[in-house]
Amino acid sequence: MTIRVLVVDDEPLARARASRLLNGVADIELIGQCVNGEDALAKINELQPDLVFLDIQMPGLTGFDVLTHITVDKAPFIIFVTAYDQYAIQAFEFHALDYLLKPYKDSRFHEALERAISQIKLQQMTEFQTGIGNLKNAQNEITRSQDIESIDIEVAVQGRKKDVSSKDILWIESDGNYVTFYMKDREYLYRATISSLEYDLQECGFFRIHRSILVNWRFLERVVYMHANNQYKLVLKDARELLSARSYKDRVIRFLDEHPDFSK
Repeated sequence: MTIRVLVVDDEPLARARASRLLNGVADIELIGQCVNGEDALAKINELQPDLVFLDIQMPGLTGFDVLTHITVDKAPFIIFVTAYDQYAIQAFEFHALDYLLKPYKDSRFHEALERAISQIKLQQMTEFQTGIGNLKNAQNEITRSQDIESIDIEVAVQGRKKDVSSKDILWIESDGNYVTFYMKDREYLYRATISSLEYDLQECGFFRIHRSILVNWRFLERVVYMHANNQYKLVLKDARELLSARSYKDRVIRFLDEHPDFSK
């Protein structure tokens, strides 16, 4: 399986060195080089690389700005490359795989690359990025309960495993390669894509109202059309509110056609 890589750096020598180190590595395809954040954002959304070596300090959009504005569902894995060590904590808040501090040795570059290759190949070999998948390839983590139409998802809480039932999740919101399960009284972070969850949870009462939001209709109180911005406001039973995206308007309409009692 080929891993598609994008190199982003405003320094020509840095781009050239990264490209040289990538050349000849098995299963690696260098699909492009970007000289600034704007170019990187466009290329990521267009080419959807598996891995990006991303500079942080660049004219215009920074590396962090780029990640904040990515619109594709499946965000790439990120290895930050920078001459500034003060961004390390923030970088890992963006779930970076690694943080290369310039000037780095060739061995350090390949160490980071090998770690990325391992993670990406694991992702490519399973339908869901962390083992939440269909019943064939994730039976040890997910069990479907036919009588209540729910799925048990195994999450990690303070180093210990815990089963979370989909019937107790109010809504799910994605952030790159991670999602947050919003419950009545707490939240759980889980590594998966929103698209993979949408596929497996569609029979459990969840439907998508935004590229980053799945909502469990069993917790809905009402759905209100907002004329001013051509969107829908979904009010939950605990009074929390979610806003649909304009591009998902048709999905909300289909839901209301099937569940007219929620239309207010």
